[in-house]
Amino acid sequence: MPAEAGLSYDVDAILEGATGLSFDPRVLWSHVSGGARSLPLQGAVDREQLAAAVERLAEDYDTEVVEGEVTLTDEGVRVVEAELGRSLDVDGTVDAVASAWPDDRRVEGRAVVAAPTLSQDEVERFTREEVDPALSEAVRVTATRGSGDDAPTATAEIAPRELVELLGTERTGDTLSLTLDEEGLMARIRQDLGQLERGPRDATVELDGTDVDVVPARSGAALQEEGLVAAVREALTAEGEDRTVEATLEAVEPGIPTEVSEAWSFSPMAEFTSVFPTGEANAARTHNLHVGVENVNGTVVMPGRQFSLGVALGDLSEEGGYREAPVIVDGRLVMGLGGGLSQISTVVFNVSWFAGVQLDAHTPHSYYISRYPAGREATLAYPIIDNVWTNDTDTPVVVRSWIEGDQIHMVFLGDRQYDVETIDGPRRDVRQPEEHVDDSPECVPQGPAEGFTITNVRILRSGGQEVSRDEFTTTYHPADEVVCTHPEAGY
Repeated sequence: MPAEAGLSYDVDAILEGATGLSFDPRVLWSHVSGGARSLPLQGAVDREQLAAAVERLAEDYDTEVVEGEVTLTDEGVRVVEAELGRSLDVDGTVDAVASAWPDDRRVEGRAVVAAPTLSQDEVERFTREEVDPALSEAVRVTATRGSGDDAPTATAEIAPRELVELLGTERTGDTLSLTLDEEGLMARIRQDLGQLERGPRDATVELDGTDVDVVPARSGAALQEEGLVAAVREALTAEGEDRTVEATLEAVEPGIPTEVSEAWSFSPMAEFTSVFPTGEANAARTHNLHVGVENVNGTVVMPGRQFSLGVALGDLSEEGGYREAPVIVDGRLVMGLGGGLSQISTVVFNVSWFAGVQLDAHTPHSYYISRYPAGREATLAYPIIDNVWTNDTDTPVVVRSWIEGDQIHMVFLGDRQYDVETIDGPRRDVRQPEEHVDDSPECVPQGPAEGFTITNVRILRSGGQEVSRDEFTTTYHPADEVVCTHPEAGY
């Protein structure tokens, strides 16, 4: 209704001049006879009320611009068509209505049209020229390692459903373009072509009984990534056989070629033997020695590499084959997993000592054990305490170890660089042990041993000239005698 929109008639303006004093006979006759008279209409506009009414109309009329969009999802391609937006020009429409009222009852409003930045034409072009060809069929990437009829070949066939996951859309201004997840693409290609890749293998050696055999080097193969993504991009626009990309495998040469092994020679660098206690009371300990010696046997330490006894012994657990046996903790024997392996550590230390290799880390026992050379022995509590040495020669060092009767034998096979001279100093600052009686069921009997300090020196010579020397000073605490009185004590 006009009134609800602030539109009305200005009665005063309409009647203005309709009455007044006149002696014109025609006017007088009109008054007497009551003749009709036509008066022009005059409108009145409440602009505030009219603007409010137009704004209410705008709520139904206005529409938002819909930007065109193409989205690639796991479910496929989703296209949003571009649409124009419109908005009613409130001020312009109010002016138009106010000017037309009351003569015209039908007024054309004023509107503003907004176009989307990304047109429907561009959406259709992008879908037709880029998306549809890219997803028309699978892209195949093939590769062959080596040559000849027996050369292994593999193919990565990337289906359209997989391409959808790798492709995306990118908008630059009013243009759309396809993007490609390069990292994801290479990962997908390697799912199938990765079987052709292999790392290079350096020339090395292995122990075969008492002999050392050279294992030749082998070249590796790696997928050539450079240019592969670009080739796949090009294949996305092609058809048929042109959607197949030939990938290349590059040869990766080993760091130590077989030719280097020709200069290797293997002879005993040093050997050491250690007697261990046997009998029923030492059954678990003896078992651990057999497991450990077998694991260490055949260990190869390449030039410049480091030997770790903890690593060579393998899994120090029940699953790894080890059992509980006496170990030294805070100067006392207690039961612990892998007890006895310190004797292997002592053997390793002495062989590495006399082989003249670089000594990196070892830890003597807290008290002296008479079956070991004083000052030239080592305990083990891996990974806290390890026995480590480095092969500083130009030839691999092969560790050969075995048990014969009640003796551990170990020899390093390689190329010894130095003559080794050993000086075992005298025992000094000797201290006597005490005696303790223990009535606990966990007690482990322990024999007494003196405490003392000793210095051991290793001198390395080449051609009669001293090259270097290592000096180790070891202080042993007295080992107190422990007498177990509980009937369940012992091991």
